[in-house]
Amino acid sequence: MVTSYKTIFIFIVALSSCFEAFAGKKSPAVTLGEISSLQSKVLNKAIPLSIHLPANYDSASKTYPVIYMLGSDYRARFAMLASTLDYMGEGQIPEMILVGIDLPEGNRILLPARGNQDTTIPDNYINFFETELIPHVDNNYRTAPFNVLYGGSNSGFFTVYTLLNNPLLFNGYFASSPSLMVIPEVLQQKIKSGPLKTLSENRFLHIIYSDDEGLTNHVSEFTGVLADHKPKSFSYKVDELVNQGHVPAMDFTLFLLALYPDFNPFNPGENLESLDKVTQHFDSLSKRYGYEIKTPIGVIFNLGFHTILSKNLIAAEEIFQYSLEVYPEGKESYLGMGLVRRAQGQLESAEVMFEKSLTIDPDFSLAQRWLQRLKNQMESR
Repeated sequence: MVTSYKTIFIFIVALSSCFEAFAGKKSPAVTLGEISSLQSKVLNKAIPLSIHLPANYDSASKTYPVIYMLGSDYRARFAMLASTLDYMGEGQIPEMILVGIDLPEGNRILLPARGNQDTTIPDNYINFFETELIPHVDNNYRTAPFNVLYGGSNSGFFTVYTLLNNPLLFNGYFASSPSLMVIPEVLQQKIKSGPLKTLSENRFLHIIYSDDEGLTNHVSEFTGVLADHKPKSFSYKVDELVNQGHVPAMDFTLFLLALYPDFNPFNPGENLESLDKVTQHFDSLSKRYGYEIKTPIGVIFNLGFHTILSKNLIAAEEIFQYSLEVYPEGKESYLGMGLVRRAQGQLESAEVMFEKSLTIDPDFSLAQRWLQRLKNQMESR
């Protein structure tokens, strides 16, 4: 299936600045997070990890789904995933934790042995995820019960292999340009008689590759068997891109949009003009995905701002009062209430709200501009 994505853009925020976080610079323009390691008894070695948390993680109390990325030692790729999560987490998808698993020996280690096709090492990595890494992350971070595995090329093979061997381990599986030419008969047999066959919980696989990398026939053969034998609870999606090369750069954005296709309540065709309808939308998503998905603060702010523009100040005040209750440390909550007070003519109260927003984030340029406008307005009275 060939797909055209003219309106899809990859948002990479100053990758050169991102690298400074890993290089140990004192004041990086963009912070990717932290580098740590986990001593694995299963693998008998220390596994380097790269952790990227949502921007407001420290000031929030909610839990977050986790994406596990194989091969985060490829720093440019990890930086792109981290910045994409930050950008899309403002309203297109829920905020997520990114856990990178470095593979200093190369991602070839995730494949069966070359000679006898022994799968001991990939099997051990599945065991490592289940018994050591996921429990470690759950114990050290506020995680929601929703995990996704992402891998490209040989790591993409491992993503598919993990699904077929332990489908309950992750909720979603993202495989970019997976090496499905490796042990294809074994993979097909696992589809027909492995644990996926009796799966009763919802799981999702998304494969993305390009038409110029020689994978078309391999993917077609694999998904043909999958279509004939998959359980009803399992769904999958395949996108063949045009002339995008091995492990296409836009894959991660497309993966996320497919995983949360209707997250944004203001998509065309939706008529969610009230706070009640917006919160009901996210309550519905919470039931579908099995964990609480709070209405994003950016969504609340957009709804409230447009309500102010429509001159319905009573409804706008209700919206931003809700925002203050749900996000008491959210700079947008105070900015929004400041805009309500300004529209109501309560300029001194508006000033207090704008200044509170800047107390939370002194560099919040939107609050700076509105505060300056307000001061100009007060001086001209």
